[in-house]
Parts: sequence; structure tokens; C-alpha cells
Amino acid sequence: MDVDDINVVQNWLLLFGTPHEFPWTTTRSAEIESRRAQMADVLIFDVLLIRGGIRQPDMLYPPTDLHSLRRLLDVINGSTYDSLKKDCLVYILLKWFQDGREVTYAEERCIPPQFVSLADAYWHLDTGIHVEKAVSILSDARLNRDYASKIMQALSLSEDPSPLIVKYVRTAKPPLMEPDDIDMYALALANSSLWDAWQFQRTFPDSSDTRTRLLNKLLEWCLSRA
Repeated sequence: MDVDDINVVQNWLLLFGTPHEFPWTTTRSAEIESRRAQMADVLIFDVLLIRGGIRQPDMLYPPTDLHSLRRLLDVINGSTYDSLKKDCLVYILLKWFQDGREVTYAEERCIPPQFVSLADAYWHLDTGIHVEKAVSILSDARLNRDYASKIMQALSLSEDPSPLIVKYVRTAKPPLMEPDDIDMYALALANSSLWDAWQFQRTFPDSSDTRTRLLNKLLEWCLSRA
């Protein structure tokens, strides 16, 4: 690591304050690990790290102290991402303080609003805090539609997931490619309107496996409420 890299990481580390301020307490770290387990052992933040060439994100995040935080920041700095995307990862980490310091950082680093919005949405989804805000943010057509499966997985963990899933798919219009995503959306529709769910399954060809599977799912759904 050269001098410039050391300075970058050191400047990042200063943003996280003293050990007394450290946001990833034992309780909070346990909550993150529990959420990770509920999301098939991969958080959205994990996906972002992996996309930057960082292996085994679960060994790095959440950090347990300032030393392990520095290790995480070192790895982020050495990732394949450009400086903007690295700043976005740091922004997400700073949101854990929930005191607004990430806003100051975004302003100082001139992070574009659409990147800030996506980072906010991903944080809400990963934490399970005010998930409805994530859905509202993602309805912005200017934002990319990546990670639909992971987003729907996070939404499904909410107390009342169906309205959130339906709103997300209808407003963000993500491509539903995976069978689990298609099934989840159909059943979410059924919870509010069986007619809408029926119309949705009709969008698939009569002979397709997807339509047959959805018909069976909807039949099971109806019988479970009989």
C-alpha cells in the first residue's frame, strides 16, 4: 500500500470517530448477522463488496472494532471500484451512526444524488429499518434496477410484505427473471387482489412452465384460505 492509499484510508477512518462512538455494538452486529442469515447469507452490502472484487465479505462486515474497520476500509480502497463507488460504500457504513454524518460526507465528496438515493435504499433494506422508504426511493425511474431478487428477499421479511412487494414491482419495474421472484409477486398480488394475480399469470404463455407453476401456487393460496 502506497502513501496515497494510506492517507485515503486514514482520512476515512477519522470519519468514524473514537471507539466510544463505534456503531457496531455486539447487539447490532448480532442483528446484522441475523438479517444476513434471513437473506440467504448474503446482504446487499455483501453483494456490493463482491462486485468490487472483495471476497468473503462476511469475514469483513460487520467490523467488531476500529482495527477490523480499518481492515474493511483497506479492502474497499483496494477494490476494483472507482473513487465514486468507494465513496458510496463508505457512505453506507457512515449511515450506521444515524446522526447525519453521511450527509456531510456526501456533500463534501460531491456524490451524485442518484447514488446517494441508492445507497440509502440499500441500507434500509439491509437493516430492515423503515423499509418502506427504500421502496419509495427505488420507484424513481432514474435509478438502476439491479439486485431485484435480493431486494424482494429483503421486502419479504417485513411484517406486511405484500403491499411493499407489489408497490416495488409496479413502480420500479424491475425485471423479474427468477422463478422465486415471479412467484413472490404473484402471491403478493393475490393478497390484495386475486383478480390481479390471475391477470398476471395470464401474461405467460399457456404452455409455459411458469404459468402452470403460478396456477398451482394460486390454487394452493386459495385452498389455504378456505
